Amino acid sequence: MVAYGEYISFLSLEHWLYIGCLVLVAYGLFNNKKWIRDHRDRVTLVILICSVAQQILLYGSYFVIFDFSLAESLPIHISRINSILGIIFLLSKNRNVYNALCYFGIFAWLSFLYPSRVYGITHPIGISFVVNHVITLLMPYYGMIAYDMRIKTKDRLTVFYWFLVYLAVVMLVNPLVDGNYFYLKHKPVLATMPDYLYIPLIILFTYFLFTLAELFYMKIELKIKDIQELEVSQT
Repeated sequence: MVAYGEYISFLSLEHWLYIGCLVLVAYGLFNNKKWIRDHRDRVTLVILICSVAQQILLYGSYFVIFDFSLAESLPIHISRINSILGIIFLLSKNRNVYNALCYFGIFAWLSFLYPSRVYGITHPIGISFVVNHVITLLMPYYGMIAYDMRIKTKDRLTVFYWFLVYLAVVMLVNPLVDGNYFYLKHKPVLATMPDYLYIPLIILFTYFLFTLAELFYMKIELKIKDIQELEVSQT
């Protein structure tokens, strides 16, 4: 186990612990779809409470441990935006918010599977990380199961526009506060590549990623719909 305050490494014991938490919750979600639909109000309330508690833990930790440094504590890391989008969706069930969290949540897969500057489970921000990512990664499927939310063809285009806005914001904010938002200062890959090459590459990669995500979500939606129709026919 890593010591308090240290970063975890790729496929370390703590990384496997985080992956195990995700697999366990995903198993419960996909193997109890009917129960979740029947009790969605209570399940949503539990998720909402966990999400708000995670926000309190995260920002409380930055206030106590890091004196709320603007270089680390602003709510403009993509994972923090995902958390906020998830809370808004749970409260509003808004389809546009759902679309944004589905596509922006793809970045959470990258940071979860290849952690960069992520604290261990003995650190409060490490606990916040795993709670945030488990909720963020599974929220699109919870929306499909509990509320029949659906991704439609070319939904990615609107969200991609908002990603460009987000990228412009972090590019402006990072130099002002010496921040690492969207990992533009401490690059997890291609660390020595200059920004004038790295930024266009990110934009192209994101569009490609959103296109794959759209196809994947639509296939999962069909499978969930088929299973739901089979369950109804058997009752």
